[in-house]
Amino acid sequence: MSYKILILEDNTLLLQTLEDFLNEHGYECTLVKSGKEALKQCFEHKFDLYLLDVKVPDMNGFEFLQSLRSSGDHTPAIFVTSLNDQESLTKGFMLGGDDYIKKPFELSELLLRIKALLARAKGIVDDWLIIDEVYKLNLARKRLFYKHEELDINLKDFELLYLLVKERGKVVTKEMIHECLWSSSEEINEGSIRVYINNLKKIFGKDVILNIRGIGYRFEK
Repeated sequence: MSYKILILEDNTLLLQTLEDFLNEHGYECTLVKSGKEALKQCFEHKFDLYLLDVKVPDMNGFEFLQSLRSSGDHTPAIFVTSLNDQESLTKGFMLGGDDYIKKPFELSELLLRIKALLARAKGIVDDWLIIDEVYKLNLARKRLFYKHEELDINLKDFELLYLLVKERGKVVTKEMIHECLWSSSEEINEGSIRVYINNLKKIFGKDVILNIRGIGYRFEK
């Protein structure tokens, strides 16, 4: 199972170079050129590591990571930037960055830093929540597995499923779902909850997630 890396970088040539290099070493990369685009990807998908340039359009790398950290996302992050003053370096770490590499850099050095961060995170990779004899959640990497196969679900689906399983047999109210899935800075969409519920029903079946009309949902598996 390959690790998934989000790369935020507005230099097209460097972006392609990083993708080609990391793909050769078994990593799966998602490429974005602006902070807002990166934020959208993080709300829809799960990543094992972020590579973040600072000077990018819409929302800079510092603002992007600060938004993620405030929403509870502690995915390892490396800043890749031309900024080299001590103030910027300190700011990056204070906002939740795990490492910092200055441009220009050797790809081999970046690879070592990526491996070191992921190795450090492996200490919690085996944090599992068992759903039944075939389904289980990897809480550290936010993945759903069927037997030994990873299933493709987005981040909101995972967070909702985790909440439902953790409270299985009990009614999970819409208010609880709002608090779990959306930060105070995000717009809440009632229709989205129904979409996420239907996504989970396609996996587990309609009878497993019960709709408690006007109140919320209950996970019965």
